[in-house]
Amino acid sequence: MSPSKLDSTDSFGHEEASVSCSKPENGCVDSLSIFHSEKAVEELLQQTPVAGMDEHLIEFSEALRTVAKALRRAAEGKASAQAEAAEWKRRYELERTRNLQMEQKARMAEQFSAEKNGDLDCERVKNSDNQSMLQNESNEHSETGCMKHGIWSHEVLRDRESDSNSNADRNKIMRKASFKLSWWCNGENGDQHKHDIVSFERGNITTAERSSKQISLKWESDPQTVLILTKPNSVSVRILCVQMVRWLRERKKLNVYVEPRVKVELLAESSNFSYVQTWKDDSEISHLHMKVDLVITLGGDGTVLWAASMFKGPVPPIVPFSLGSLGFMTPFHSEHFKDCLDSVLRGPISITLRHRLLCRVVRDAAKNEYETEEPFLVLNEVTIDRGISSYLTNLECYCDNSFVTCVQGDGLILSTTSGSTAYSLAAGGSMVHPQVPGILFTPICPHSLSFRPLILPEHVTVRIMVPFNSRSPAWASFDGKDRKLLAAGDALLCSMAPWPVPTACQVDSTNDFLRSIHDGLHWNLRKTQSFDGPRDRDL
Repeated sequence: MSPSKLDSTDSFGHEEASVSCSKPENGCVDSLSIFHSEKAVEELLQQTPVAGMDEHLIEFSEALRTVAKALRRAAEGKASAQAEAAEWKRRYELERTRNLQMEQKARMAEQFSAEKNGDLDCERVKNSDNQSMLQNESNEHSETGCMKHGIWSHEVLRDRESDSNSNADRNKIMRKASFKLSWWCNGENGDQHKHDIVSFERGNITTAERSSKQISLKWESDPQTVLILTKPNSVSVRILCVQMVRWLRERKKLNVYVEPRVKVELLAESSNFSYVQTWKDDSEISHLHMKVDLVITLGGDGTVLWAASMFKGPVPPIVPFSLGSLGFMTPFHSEHFKDCLDSVLRGPISITLRHRLLCRVVRDAAKNEYETEEPFLVLNEVTIDRGISSYLTNLECYCDNSFVTCVQGDGLILSTTSGSTAYSLAAGGSMVHPQVPGILFTPICPHSLSFRPLILPEHVTVRIMVPFNSRSPAWASFDGKDRKLLAAGDALLCSMAPWPVPTACQVDSTNDFLRSIHDGLHWNLRKTQSFDGPRDRDL
């Protein structure tokens, strides 16, 4: 929805309202009355030929148009200001709630410490905490490479069984494998550093250090559970799945989860696969991330997309094996799956954090942009096209309430950088390294020679709206699935999701990306120029 639509729900609420019954609200005329006033002026001008029309009436009509435009700009400015004020109020409330929660946790911690240790001197507690922090930093500094400033994953999950279980079973604790994510670099003296640090020393702004953004995963405890997802209707994938399940269970002693379809195939192969676990309904799928330590995909990029779509929140690390036609996200080869999985389970390994888009559909009847349908998470792209209509798609595009452009063509693609080698590339978009955080804004066959693709920063929210003067509705599809109709007044909001998809690298993210575009697309493949022939003369 456009910024003016978010704060005035009655702007286009009654198509039959006349100019005389449209009342100003808070000193501003709504956009419908402005529209009807301009329409009335046009009808008045068309009633009598211009040659015989009084000049004063013409001047009056031009003045009326000017006033209508000024009122429209004032209404849009007011709506934008109200939206900005509401956003700041929401941020203030969130920050206030967060501070209250932190204060409450601090008081509870002090009470617990007092009950356990009596009158313990607070200064001693602070000194011991500082010493432990320094000790941890020195231990991390002694590791190979730069493994400091990482992200820890210590998840202690309570087993949610039924209330009929005993107290011992109800308090049972299941520990999921923990790991640490670190910015990797070639030693402290290397030219790649760990953090983006902006220095403001003496009034000068300089970038002191630049992060390599190469992320390394190190297991802090051994993985216990593996989920295997396979491409359907493939004999070679089925044979490999049987071998991999047997090897993971017998050699690595891991718990193995598969899809219900795959479990039926395994039991048809042999009754010895009864230890393989699966799920019964979608409610169990939503809790998979709390049970699974590692995901293995056997297929192409489509299988990776399917694996990512199963997790509506956090995603476990994914090890993708290439068994498809094109593999921009599948660097591992099935012939050496034992060595690959040995290396991954042993760690540390390089991973690529592939960003996802969070997409929400806001209908015209919604009172604000928070009244949305169920959101979608996409790893490649969301596409807005004209469907079966023969008319051009008409889309109004906004970026954080700032008007971007009006798309007139076959449609628009909003893509992640991981999806830059998919539909966006076919529509003329650029190939972007998957570690670059951003949103690709790529038109589909625009009816304009100057409409070039854009790359927007990752922190913005993109709003795509179907205007009321559009000749036909639009259709939105999310990673090629779940098509949604967008009628006049409906909007699609897209922002960066907080849950990326971590995929394991064979070497590192840059090497895997370049190798994929060389092998998959034969990028810049050309015969080398012959060394013999005309040459520049020596000066």
